[in-house]
Amino acid sequence: MIQSFCPKGEILVIDDTNANLKLISDFLVQSGFEVRIAKSGFQALKLLEDVSPDLILLDVMMPKMDGFETCIHLKAWDKTKDIPVIFMTAMTDLAKPENKVKGLTLGAVDYISKPIQLDELLARIRIHLQLRSLTQQLQKQKDLLDSIFNESADAIFLVDPETGLITECNQRAVELFEAASKDELLNIEGQTLQKEYFSPKKLNSIWDEIEIKGFWSVELEYITKKGNLFWGNLAVKQIKVADQTMNLVRVTDITKRKQAEEELRQSEARERKKSKELELTLKQLKNTQTQLIQSEKMSSLGRMVAGIAHEINNPTSFIYGNLNHAKQYFRELLSLIGLYQKIYPNPTPEIQHLTQEIDLEFVMKDWSKLMKSMQVGAERISEIVRSLQNFCKLNEAEIKPVDIHQEIDNTLLLLQNKLKSERVSEVGGDRVVHSAIEVIKDYGKLPPITCYASQLNQVFMNLLCNAIDALENQLPPRTITITTQAINSKQPTTNNQQPITDKIFIRISDNGQGMTEEVLQQIFEPFFTTKPVGNGTGLGLAISHQIVEEKHRGQIRCVSVPGQGTEFSVEIPVNLTDSIL
Repeated sequence: MIQSFCPKGEILVIDDTNANLKLISDFLVQSGFEVRIAKSGFQALKLLEDVSPDLILLDVMMPKMDGFETCIHLKAWDKTKDIPVIFMTAMTDLAKPENKVKGLTLGAVDYISKPIQLDELLARIRIHLQLRSLTQQLQKQKDLLDSIFNESADAIFLVDPETGLITECNQRAVELFEAASKDELLNIEGQTLQKEYFSPKKLNSIWDEIEIKGFWSVELEYITKKGNLFWGNLAVKQIKVADQTMNLVRVTDITKRKQAEEELRQSEARERKKSKELELTLKQLKNTQTQLIQSEKMSSLGRMVAGIAHEINNPTSFIYGNLNHAKQYFRELLSLIGLYQKIYPNPTPEIQHLTQEIDLEFVMKDWSKLMKSMQVGAERISEIVRSLQNFCKLNEAEIKPVDIHQEIDNTLLLLQNKLKSERVSEVGGDRVVHSAIEVIKDYGKLPPITCYASQLNQVFMNLLCNAIDALENQLPPRTITITTQAINSKQPTTNNQQPITDKIFIRISDNGQGMTEEVLQQIFEPFFTTKPVGNGTGLGLAISHQIVEEKHRGQIRCVSVPGQGTEFSVEIPVNLTDSIL
């Protein structure tokens, strides 16, 4: 901003007449100026070696060196060339046009005639001091702008919006575009510096946007005068230059940033690839770990079941085999007691006392029930042992046809204790009895399924155990529904035109609390569990997923709605050998 003018300053008065020097200097001092005087041009030049006045009043008519010659020296000297000079001369001299023209030509800024009118003198001095001050400030601003313009780290152009021609540019533009000189960039169309031209339609839209918003920017690839490419950020802003609208164009070299972005993009791509590879490797390791755990678990279970079956079967067979003998012995003893009572209707007091003590009449009525109960219990033990053997079948690793319904029933038999158990809890201060879980079977007509039976049994066990756990705190009624269905998707190949069943569905659902979407997304992940620490390994569903999808080429899915329950659906091929082939 141009500062307001302060009228005070230092003035040098050069005149060979003492009266004029005194008159002018006294007046200027009274007006607030600092005044220095010289009586000749030689004296003035000597004085100016040490001082730099703001303005010089110079008499034209002086001996030896007149005012014109003195002015020539002043304007030739760098130190004094910019100091405004006002000639003082008589009216007769001023009346000669050639003198006035000569003085102005030599660099004087004004003339004032003698005799001096002091008020006029003061006015002219103030005007020229103000003009000098303004000129100095403008020069400073120009120097500052030139410095900013030329020292800018960005290439700067002035472009005529009508013609698109470059009218001015800074030194950085010369360097960035590898031009031999500024002239090589002036008066050429700005688009010639771009790798690709804008289409006329695009160019019109750019100018329209600049006219509306006054600003536009984009990242472009440029080509230098030497044919080298670089990336630049182009920013265009409309400005006014001497009442003419111009486009101020700034190009910032962003090549290093673009290279860094490309390197980062490639690095991120490499890292994503590595991450995917690591993720795949981790998944494979987890699957391997799961398989090892499953194999070890099933192997241990198989050894345990084999031992239990052997240990239980022997005494069970002994008990079951002797029940008929025991019944026969009881019948014979009871016949003997009846005979004694018939022959000796009046037993001794000792016999009567023992008869009453053992409640012989009750024993004679209850013994058959007791024997039948023992027989049922022995048969139940045998049935449980057979279910355990059928469940594991570790000695039957080959694929074989099985009855899926029988396999599910075997699993349910092993879970009877958990299904039938009742528990009591308090809900809102009230005592609530959680009744046994009801299992609803909706079995469809299924053909024999060729599969790994023991592995599918493990899937059923995992799904049913999860359903039971989900109903632990559920208010009555507590139900698990098992649905099976045959899927006929193959075209008939026989004359009877009957559809061919090639897949089956098994759905196991409960009416528990359900799962959130967040939990649902993770349930098949190895080691993921929502159970308290120590109550679950987090491997059950992961193993089930692997058995169904990898071993049996099927699908296992889960649908759950919080507050409504959960349903697991298993789809497997009827003939696994066909699926593998």
